[in-house]
Amino acid sequence: MQRAQLKEFYGYGLILIVLAAAQLYSVYIATTTDVSLTWKHYLGFGATVLAGVLWAFRKPQYLFYALGLTFLLGYENLLGFTPTLDFTATRYYLNNTPFPVSYQDFSMYMLLIWAYVSHERLRTMVQSLFVKE
Repeated sequence: MQRAQLKEFYGYGLILIVLAAAQLYSVYIATTTDVSLTWKHYLGFGATVLAGVLWAFRKPQYLFYALGLTFLLGYENLLGFTPTLDFTATRYYLNNTPFPVSYQDFSMYMLLIWAYVSHERLRTMVQSLFVKE
């Protein structure tokens, strides 16, 4: 692999380590307190395992999409990584109609870190949308 690809690949590895640590902390909290894990946590565990398998078999193209989708679904409160599934709730108004919007802070931060690590790939994807061959 080239140097930029190696930096991206090892960045994904560090992201997976942080994600696994957060999920291990969730399991620890669930076993030692009265907080219980939900189906969102188990889907998050499965998505992390899938991304870990892709990382172990050195498939950075698929890992890019797997991590991006994982954090995007976590951001939308469909996957869980932290013990209590803390989220920020806001309201947006469209012609006096309130639309509740909520997102998980942890997933938002991890999505931003993922975007930083894979900025070269994201830039080439966006450039391919606007450049004609």
